[in-house]
Amino acid sequence: MSEHIQSHNADGVLTLTLARADKKNAITAAMYGALADALSAAERDSTVRVVLLRAEGDMFSAGNDIGEFASIAMAGGKGNGERNVIRFLHALARATRPLVAAVQGRAVGIGTTMLLHCDLVYASDTAKLSMPFAQLG
Repeated sequence: MSEHIQSHNADGVLTLTLARADKKNAITAAMYGALADALSAAERDSTVRVVLLRAEGDMFSAGNDIGEFASIAMAGGKGNGERNVIRFLHALARATRPLVAAVQGRAVGIGTTMLLHCDLVYASDTAKLSMPFAQLG
């Protein structure tokens, strides 16, 4: 598990928390890997009845950690960055357990995209969803 993804399983609820509030919960390759692993493990764990996605701080997620992904691209795309993103998106799309999200503040890019895969999204009064890549055409 990534240091920036907290996992807690109690009473049939697997809670996955984005815990990188100092960086507005921008998601790194390691975080994608940890989320993919946790969702895959939930599929095999009969005690998990629902998965709750949440975040620490005043923002759900700023989206990808652009600095890290730029570094990966500059290095020729080596490493697990892209693979972990794909693993995470596949795990979301294939989830058989209900996915619930609790959203506060902004959810940008992948922060919004992951919500589209959820069965239920509880958005606080401060929630604002945006997909800046949609403006690229």
